[in-house]
Amino acid sequence: MRKINKPVIGITTFCKKETHKSYDKVSCSYIKAISESGGLPLLIPLIDNLQDAKNYIDLIDALVLSGGKDIFPLFYGEKPIDLLTKANPRRDKWELELFNRAYELDLPILGICRGMQLINVALGGTLYQDIAYQYNNDLIHLAQDKDLDYVYHKVNIAENTILASILCSNHLSVNSYHHQAIKDLAPGLKISAVSEEGAVIEAIEDVDKEFIIGVQWHPEDLIELHPCFNELFGALVERARY
Repeated sequence: MRKINKPVIGITTFCKKETHKSYDKVSCSYIKAISESGGLPLLIPLIDNLQDAKNYIDLIDALVLSGGKDIFPLFYGEKPIDLLTKANPRRDKWELELFNRAYELDLPILGICRGMQLINVALGGTLYQDIAYQYNNDLIHLAQDKDLDYVYHKVNIAENTILASILCSNHLSVNSYHHQAIKDLAPGLKISAVSEEGAVIEAIEDVDKEFIIGVQWHPEDLIELHPCFNELFGALVERARY
């Protein structure tokens, strides 16, 4: 029997090749956000044995799908365009397997940036591989050379959504580090936030599950200067207690 008195929150990682070795990594901000919200962060390494996804899901009470590189377009039935940045199909396969197993068990799931996009792809949706090229050249959501807590634009949270019941306001300024976005929303999902001009989907949630939320911004990097975003991680940890 597991003797842990805190909800265990799994956080996906990515594998990065550095000078002499490759390392599984994730931003410390995720760990801090979960820990300070009362959860026990558990980093889930990127491995190739998809059967082990079940073992990791059995260890956790909730799953955070972290940000990162583009999702390979073949996973949503498209060919890559030239503006696709470096993708990692190994990570895509692994995280899709983790998501599917967590989804089947109705575990709380929070997808952040790439993680939100992965939720949409896993459930049958598609993405703009590059917002400016494929949708609108005036829509730039990739804040170049800015601090991680730099708020770049505003989002409008939809009424009568789980997200609206969690966050402190329905109109929030957020950071923004993505050049891709949801194109076709997956069946079973609804939009819970859009960018201030109304063009880009900024948050989603599952209509049938109790806590499956995706946000396009990075709340883990905003909690120091903008405590409102603590509430999202607090809600995830609280839901994971049950």
